[in-house]
Amino acid sequence: MSFDKKQKMFTYVLSGTTLTITEEDGITAIALKLTAGAGTYEGTKQLKAVASAPISLVVNEPVTISSEQTKYIDELIIDASGGSIEIIAR
Repeated sequence: MSFDKKQKMFTYVLSGTTLTITEEDGITAIALKLTAGAGTYEGTKQLKAVASAPISLVVNEPVTISSEQTKYIDELIIDASGGSIEIIAR
């Protein structure tokens, strides 16, 4: 088994706007931490008749979302229009 020993990281503070992570971004894991105000994250996948809905972040309570190493996260909406969210992704 061979491993790539290099992995670039994305870091950003999202404030007053939204960001949508798509497959084209090549993200396999992301951590979100609300530092001020209000913020949410939301998937777009529907399970049978149940649509995805936004989940509120709590100040200073980080959330980590990951996929299988061979698949990228697709259609994750991060909304910091009412606050600031620290983002770390790979």
